[in-house]
Amino acid sequence: MANLSMKHIYKVYQGGVKAVNDFTMEIEDKEFIVFVGPSGCGKSTTLRMIAGLEDITAGELKIDEDVVNDYLPKDRNIAMVFQNYALYPHMTVFDNIAYSLKIAKYPKEEIKQRVQTAAYILEIEEYLDRKPKALSGGQRQRVALGRAIVREPKVFLLDEPLSNLDAKLRASMRTEISNLHKKLQTTFIYVTHDQVEAMTMGTRIVVMKSGYIQQIDTPRNLFNYPGNKFVAGFIGTPQMNFFDGTVLKTGSSVTFTLDCGVKINMPYALANRIPIRYMNGNKPVTVGIRPENVTVYNEKKMSLEDYEIVDVYVNLVETLGSETLIYGYFGDGTVQDNESKVTVKTLEDVDIHMGDIIKAAIEKKKVHVFDAITEERIKERVPKNVTFQGTVAGSQLTVVGNAIDLPGAISEYVEDGKVDVIIPTKAVSIGKGNIKAKVVLREDVDDCILYELNVNGNVMFATTEHGVDVDDDTTIDIDLKQIMLDAEAYEIAPLDMDVTFSGSIMRDKASKVANQCRFFIEGYNCIAPDFMVRKIYKSKGKQSWTTSLDFKVSIYQVFEAEEGIACKVDTVLDYGKERFVKVIVNGKEYIIPSQDRQVGDEFYIQINFEETQVIDSGLDIILV
Repeated sequence: MANLSMKHIYKVYQGGVKAVNDFTMEIEDKEFIVFVGPSGCGKSTTLRMIAGLEDITAGELKIDEDVVNDYLPKDRNIAMVFQNYALYPHMTVFDNIAYSLKIAKYPKEEIKQRVQTAAYILEIEEYLDRKPKALSGGQRQRVALGRAIVREPKVFLLDEPLSNLDAKLRASMRTEISNLHKKLQTTFIYVTHDQVEAMTMGTRIVVMKSGYIQQIDTPRNLFNYPGNKFVAGFIGTPQMNFFDGTVLKTGSSVTFTLDCGVKINMPYALANRIPIRYMNGNKPVTVGIRPENVTVYNEKKMSLEDYEIVDVYVNLVETLGSETLIYGYFGDGTVQDNESKVTVKTLEDVDIHMGDIIKAAIEKKKVHVFDAITEERIKERVPKNVTFQGTVAGSQLTVVGNAIDLPGAISEYVEDGKVDVIIPTKAVSIGKGNIKAKVVLREDVDDCILYELNVNGNVMFATTEHGVDVDDDTTIDIDLKQIMLDAEAYEIAPLDMDVTFSGSIMRDKASKVANQCRFFIEGYNCIAPDFMVRKIYKSKGKQSWTTSLDFKVSIYQVFEAEEGIACKVDTVLDYGKERFVKVIVNGKEYIIPSQDRQVGDEFYIQINFEETQVIDSGLDIILV
């Protein structure tokens, strides 16, 4: 039983080919984690790095509190079950299961007891004297699982263990592996390309594509809140319907106009998590509707307030017993192209045939929306920001019915007039400030609580670990350094909370300390901490001395010192509650906190290495 921690894991092959990019996640003890994605997405490579069968190019892998990057596979206390069973054909089932224990020289009685216990759990006791050729595919897979069980590992790794079985046996073995996880009460990491396996087995699922994590979430959240178009299309059978279109807000109503001519009308309350900048009727979006959310219209059961009724020309009908799939095109069939193609799913017994024109009902609140270019989800579960129209007069901003004094860092750059005010959710604090708000909705999301707030009739959002209840009156504060002001004549961007310095690492040949190294950062030469040197050299080897590095750190981890990186103050940024300065370092601009420095001041700064990321700037890989 173990926790796993993977931080910034990379696998780069010769030629700079990245198989796995910045894989970062925490796996709790007893979780059943599933890696899923198309072939070549990096899921098996990640599993093999956990097992120790592939070297980790960069990053840190911990099992419990031990960093195991350099451990041999046999020393990691993990067990792996492969796709092809890998049984010894000349050995009995008993000997196959017992083999690793015999190699480790366990006492005969303990070996017998462990094998019999594993056989009992897997219900293969009667097969212990048989050889693999006398077993079915499912029985061989159980033997492979038994070989892993007897080792009593901290972590079970399963690499597509059911892909060689027929459909019926796969369904049966899915249940058995899930039951095995419950019996053993240990950590399972399971790789598959089958999204049905992932959805039915995993407590959490990692969806991967081209070496990158697309989303980590529970099966339910992946289905209901896909983070991008790829996840939305990959999870769910049949695949989600996608349509290009636009969104237009008119008063308290929102209209989705699809390129195929279909219009979906709904109250703004159902679409208020879509950023307002997408609602001008011009910005292209992709609308996603799952087949089960565009179903056959039933007048007695469906309200026109909740459903948009549209015509669908039926091109094909698949009757599957418990459900019926209808493939067709929006409209009367005159136009049959990819833009109007739709899949309808119904659980009712319907008499529908090819060539029919049916009434289909689109469930409005289940419509998904994605950016047409980035394909990222824009109807967000936790909105990143909301946009309001405000007015600037002098040094005062009026927005959501409140007048806010702008700090000098903003007011000196704005002009009087109308302005779009983009307020990030993370910039809103509940129970602080003097802006009055009422809690409309409270929703538990992962490790925080999402609040929908009514501020003078305007919808705002905030997140916190604890707070108030629905219908409570409260106050909010807005962190002005995080907002964005956008007018025709100017744009005020939020303050960048990170700073990145350029540098390199070199051997300290003059030092009497063995293997001591130094960092050269923006002209400042300093001793490199051992823990950082080890990680850089582990990843880059002899190339460490010729690699360009970036040192990325929060601006709050930069401090003044008697020696360090030389800088000169160019601008003072006064945000009222906080004060920052823009400094010049080797011709480049950086922003750091400072309470008393003035324009023209020259001084030195250093960074807190304990909180610094070191990045290979050529390959864009996080080394530390």
